[in-house]
Order: sequence, then structure tokens, then C-alpha cells
Amino acid sequence: MSDRALMAKKYSILYVDDEADNLLAFRSVFRRFYDVTTAEGGEEALKLLRDRSFDLILSDQRMPEMTGVEFFEAMMENFPTPVRIIVTGYSEMKPINKAMKEGKVAKCITKPWNVEELRKLIQKELES
Repeated sequence: MSDRALMAKKYSILYVDDEADNLLAFRSVFRRFYDVTTAEGGEEALKLLRDRSFDLILSDQRMPEMTGVEFFEAMMENFPTPVRIIVTGYSEMKPINKAMKEGKVAKCITKPWNVEELRKLIQKELES
């Protein structure tokens, strides 16, 4: 799908991270392509999901109250349809790999993310 077609559809994306700088960076880069909403943790994200739907959700793995995998597990029963991508800056992949095998997470991308690589991954996942 071309950039023009993506902009016509304006997919909705939720980015969950406990670091405000990461939320700001993501929103700054991707808001011209997508309808971007951010949340500073899993609890805030779950509240947002009660009010609206998203096509794709990216979540940081390491957050204080709940990990990204725990957030995805908590949302699965009531909100199973969004594409789910974990973002991590750490090498501990065991819980992420397990979640991917169980279908709770579609993909994993490492921090710091490369804008073009992340954009291609998002586009690919939204098209599938």
C-alpha cells in the first residue's frame, strides 16, 4: 500500500511506554501517517481500549506496573483484534518469545528503533 493509500485510511495506532520521551518521539514521527494515541502504561492503555478501538498497538516490554506482555495478555479477552507489537531495549526475550508462540504478540522490535524499519513493519502488519 502506498503512503497516499495509508494516509487515506488513517489507521489508528496506540503506543504504550512509560517513558514520555519515547511517546513524544513516536507521535512526532508517525502522526502524519496514522492516527496516533499514546499511553504511559498498561492501565492507561486498557482504559483507552474501553472507549475506542485501534488497528495496531505497540507496547514497551519493561514498564513499572505491568510488562508489555502482561498488558497484551490483559487485553486479549476483550480486545483480541488489534495487531500487537512489543518494543524492547533489553535482551531478555524468553517472555516475549513465549507470547509470540502463543499468538499474543505478532512481532518484536528493539530499541532504539529505526524510523524506516519500524514504519515498514507497521505498514506490513496493517496490510496483513
